[in-house]
Amino acid sequence: MDVDERRRLVEVFLRRCVIYADASIERKKQRGEDEDIIAQWQAYRDFTEHAVEEVASGDLDTWLEDESQTSDSGS
Repeated sequence: MDVDERRRLVEVFLRRCVIYADASIERKKQRGEDEDIIAQWQAYRDFTEHAVEEVASGDLDTWLEDESQTSDSGS
């Protein structure tokens, strides 16, 4: 699998995580769950959305290469 395919796969997965988080937040609000729990889910959702954009832009392509793992942030 090349880097473009890996990027797309990770992007799709993360977008699904954002969709799941949105639905989970809505369910929690409807059930009247603790605002602190909802805030944690919102933070997770926002971070994941940010990660999606970084992956989709190619900023993290070095993380998707076959070579040994590095601590390179992509920037």
